[in-house]
Amino acid sequence: MNVLAIDTSVGVSVAILRSNGEVTQSQAVDHGMQGELTAELISEVVTQSGLEIGEITDVVVGVGPGPFTGLRVGLVTAAVFAHAIDIPIHGVCSLDAIAYDYKKPCIVVTDARRKELYWARYDGNRIGEPQVSKPEDLLAQFPESEFVGPGAQLYPDVISGKVSELKAGSLAKLFASGSAQLVDVAPMYLRKPDAVEPTIRKSVL
Repeated sequence: MNVLAIDTSVGVSVAILRSNGEVTQSQAVDHGMQGELTAELISEVVTQSGLEIGEITDVVVGVGPGPFTGLRVGLVTAAVFAHAIDIPIHGVCSLDAIAYDYKKPCIVVTDARRKELYWARYDGNRIGEPQVSKPEDLLAQFPESEFVGPGAQLYPDVISGKVSELKAGSLAKLFASGSAQLVDVAPMYLRKPDAVEPTIRKSVL
């Protein structure tokens, strides 16, 4: 099994996990640059892995939660790649990759903007569905929990935890382990996008 993993929920992270366990990974934390960087990083990791495109057997994509545009880029890119070489695509909650690395009970947090955090609770596996909350509300709900993830120090006066990157290599390892909680290949937004269709104006005639 040679797995290509893509996550664009927090910047861009792309990795290939080879059947021998070797991981080739490249990532960038540039928010808003997913469209420009994702295809470039895929090309980079494929070349560095020494694999031919046709040797990749599976695509795993992080489905968020995350911003509307960033998630859409990652999912579309992953779907196009999988379709082009006729291999299966699998969806995994992006937060699960961080918890997989941490290996202990925790709450994984990432930046949801608007002074909020995306989060999910873990005790071996994810407990319930990812949610979005204000940091003070999250702390009040889980005052004794360990917080980990890219958002763990965004609001240090409220939540102080271990900052940990979201790595596509961990997404691939989680999938290959057979313990991933697979989900539909569809973006987890958790809130409506900021852009909305304009309403139809009433005629003044």
